[in-house]
Amino acid sequence: MKNRRVFMTMIMAMLFIFSITGIAYGNGISFYTPRPQGNIMITRPSIIWQIILNGNTVESIDMKLDGNKVEAKYNHGIEAVEYIPLEPLKPGPHTVDLTVGIKGWAKPLSRSWQFTVSEQGVDLLAPPSPEQKEALDYANQYRNLFQLNPFQGDAALNAAAAAHANYMATHQEASHYESAKQKGFTGASPGDRAGSFGYIGGYISENVSAGQRDYKEAINGLVDAPYHRLTWLNPFFTDMGYSKKERYYAFLFGGKKTVEDQLVVYPLDNQKGVPIAWDGVETPDPLRNHKKKGPVGYPVTLSYFSGKPMGKFTVDKAILSNSQGKTVEVFLNTPQTDEHLQESILLIPVSPLEPGEKYTASVKGSVVFEDKTEKKIEKTWTFETAVFADMRNHWAKEDVLTLGSQKVVTPKYGIEFKPDEKITRAEFAEFVVNALGISTREYEGILKDVPKDANKALHVEAAYRAGIVKGMGDGNFAPNRQITREEIAIMIIRAYEKKGNMEKIKQLSPLSFADKEEISGWALNDVKAAVQLGMMRGRLNNQFAPKDYATRAEAAVMLKRFLESI
Repeated sequence: MKNRRVFMTMIMAMLFIFSITGIAYGNGISFYTPRPQGNIMITRPSIIWQIILNGNTVESIDMKLDGNKVEAKYNHGIEAVEYIPLEPLKPGPHTVDLTVGIKGWAKPLSRSWQFTVSEQGVDLLAPPSPEQKEALDYANQYRNLFQLNPFQGDAALNAAAAAHANYMATHQEASHYESAKQKGFTGASPGDRAGSFGYIGGYISENVSAGQRDYKEAINGLVDAPYHRLTWLNPFFTDMGYSKKERYYAFLFGGKKTVEDQLVVYPLDNQKGVPIAWDGVETPDPLRNHKKKGPVGYPVTLSYFSGKPMGKFTVDKAILSNSQGKTVEVFLNTPQTDEHLQESILLIPVSPLEPGEKYTASVKGSVVFEDKTEKKIEKTWTFETAVFADMRNHWAKEDVLTLGSQKVVTPKYGIEFKPDEKITRAEFAEFVVNALGISTREYEGILKDVPKDANKALHVEAAYRAGIVKGMGDGNFAPNRQITREEIAIMIIRAYEKKGNMEKIKQLSPLSFADKEEISGWALNDVKAAVQLGMMRGRLNNQFAPKDYATRAEAAVMLKRFLESI
């Protein structure tokens, strides 16, 4: 929990995009600030001037680098005049003079600019590290969930992220900005750093965080925090760089605006397993105008991403309601009330949502662009909250959440399942009773060590009456003792006998586990049956581990297989 608090207090949101300014020139042409500029960290940079032709044609290109003519070409893929030096440039200042003739135009476009190659500049950027590849893959799991195109790893963004993570670790501070007077400086802003390592896109954003255990925890927290989330949801970001130094994390995003507009909501329509709460700590604070501190419900966002400059986003209606149609009280942030928003709105429930509940969000409004055109927005969608709050990245998430929504498995504490804790005999008995749909009765006092106020007492007695459990032979059940794998086999096969096809286990195959001799004689046939039906499997090194205790997650997976077999 300590790491979580450090993470949340150290989040710094990149609330605006570091976009290189575009200038409309006439006849549909627009162009952007030439690059690179300032201090750069590579010796063979892409020297570019992005010119959006919009149907026009380049007739001539004249580029001089330090007074010498070079062979620059128009790259239609990036919509820019581009030249990459054939040999590494020497450290120090360099000047570019560029003139571009447009067919049918009397006057050419021209620009001159300077950049400086650092003494520490490199000829080639390093390939991605294993962790950078893993972080990209994990980020793209979210992009897939968002139904957006995956990020592409970019060497320049990786290098810029690595330099900034090192800067933050050196100075023990999470920030988006660097000081030229401080050690490790590679660029004042994220856009400067991306450019210094040769990134040619002009649409840049950055997320940074500190204190997490790994990149997964960092990404999860950034997606939960509503301001940060907007970058991950933005379809115009196509490239990503990542790095970590100590416990400082930097994520750098690049791309360009396209003409295709997209409406993006999160949680998604029909999404299941949505967290019920967010701890409400982000810098800047999205709750600052609502005078709220502490946990709130999980934020809901709607964004309208457009390639056209946006003038005004007006919201006429924004409602969140539960499955009974009751309106949920929310804090509403819009571009009119929140200076950090432009194309997005936030609906933040005042209190945590209910677990396992279905919610409907409905938003109605309009976007007026700077060209005075208007887009009406009307979106209604639903999502379901998670039954348990602690299953987000667990290997058994799907099975546990499915059984949780069916009321087969239940929380350990509050709304936490505690998947990695060992399961007790009473807890497993309860799960089996729930799976079979066996009704409980009033307490009867059947077992000596299961008093009326004992945990799961009614379920244990129901399992006893159904013949699923038989006690320990002395009138006791040992409800709080952790259950072994061979004991699970016995319970689960007794449950199978109630509803399963016994022909499937009429003939039992021999076991091939290396430790099969360790299985108790009284459990052997049930273990064989459970394995034959696919309910139970071995562990590492061909071991069944009959005397090992099972976790709550393992028990849930076995029960899921049991239900699939009947």
